[in-house]
Amino acid sequence: MKLINIQSDRPQAAPAQAKPPRRKPVDLARHTLELAATLARHLDLETLIDHFSRRLGDILPYDSLSFRHELAGHWHGIAHGSGGRHSCTYQLQVEDTPLGTLRVARRQRFDEAELTMLEQLIGVLVYPLRNALLYRRAQHNAATDPLTGLANRGVFDDALSREISRAQRYGTPLALLMVDLDNLKHINDRAGHNAGDRALQRVAGVLRAGVRDSDQVFRYGGDEFAVLLVGSDATNAREVAERLRSRVAELPADAGLARPTLSIGLAPLRATDSGQTLFERADSALYGAKQAGRNCVCSAD
Repeated sequence: MKLINIQSDRPQAAPAQAKPPRRKPVDLARHTLELAATLARHLDLETLIDHFSRRLGDILPYDSLSFRHELAGHWHGIAHGSGGRHSCTYQLQVEDTPLGTLRVARRQRFDEAELTMLEQLIGVLVYPLRNALLYRRAQHNAATDPLTGLANRGVFDDALSREISRAQRYGTPLALLMVDLDNLKHINDRAGHNAGDRALQRVAGVLRAGVRDSDQVFRYGGDEFAVLLVGSDATNAREVAERLRSRVAELPADAGLARPTLSIGLAPLRATDSGQTLFERADSALYGAKQAGRNCVCSAD
């Protein structure tokens, strides 16, 4: 286990008003044992950081605590509190495996005794934190298509039901796009499945980059994708679908193969729709786009 202190306000001479308040004696051994027992019971990362921040606050006054970690090439953060011009930041590591960065800040400087307590408690956090991160990575892998990095069909089924319920509850629009890569079989037959995989990855990149953060993109299976456009009515959804189709059509051909194109079926949510009926309408529209000659958008309405 390593705690690499990459930023620390070491105690220096300071004005009287900047001194921390007088603290009551702390039974650090008891707090450490209780914290270890509590953290060992949890694998959820947010719950783990929450318990740690509460216990730390019982021992060491602070204004903010934050933890950042990397998952699948993206940084994620958890924050408790705000403010604090004096801070200590630690890179956490176990057996050469980086876990992330923990930062604790407050208005007053930390003295040496406080830093010692802080580092002892962080030492208790490290191994439960590693287990929680491994669990989160396993959950992510189970929900992610390994080829494209998009959420998979199981996640889509849950998200579709959830977003329909939310849209119907608040009276907001929602639209579903079912997207098909037209010539995947042709690419596979002429250049092999590696070329087909590259085409799927390129299309996934265009879909992901071509929608807002609030929208959701999934690999439904095979050569099909699904896109949930949250807050989009039929007109906006049509504009998004046409933009995605044209961007894929503009991709350069890979190794002399035919350029990838998309057929897209669009279905805006109706008041009476369930997940099944919305999907069936979008899928039927997709069939219509393919029947119309591919490389086009067809709306269920």
